[in-house]
Amino acid sequence: MDYQIIEPQKIKDMLFDDAEYVIEFCEAGLSSFSEFEEGYSTHLPDRNMAELRKAGHKIKPGAQMMGADEVIEEYEHSKELLEEDATDQELVDSVEKMVGYCQLIKKELNQLAEEESE
Repeated sequence: MDYQIIEPQKIKDMLFDDAEYVIEFCEAGLSSFSEFEEGYSTHLPDRNMAELRKAGHKIKPGAQMMGADEVIEEYEHSKELLEEDATDQELVDSVEKMVGYCQLIKKELNQLAEEESE
């Protein structure tokens, strides 16, 4: 599988190429990105900056560790959208983009975990 967002080698290097650690990291990432996706999808349209920041604060380190810069960039963009009082449609567009990223990341994490368990 070609990875579009996460950087498997970066993850493996960080975890000393230990398959068990990589699998554990992937499982934790799946949980974290599911939680983030739900929070982002709720708090951005609700224009709840405080809760959006909490969700972003939790996901940012993991996203950085796996090379998922797209998530961080869209999260930062979402804060700008709220500060600029963007239209509801702009917020929906951001949610759709982020959900797409999260879905792809979860797919890639599943794939990496499968590869490591072989």
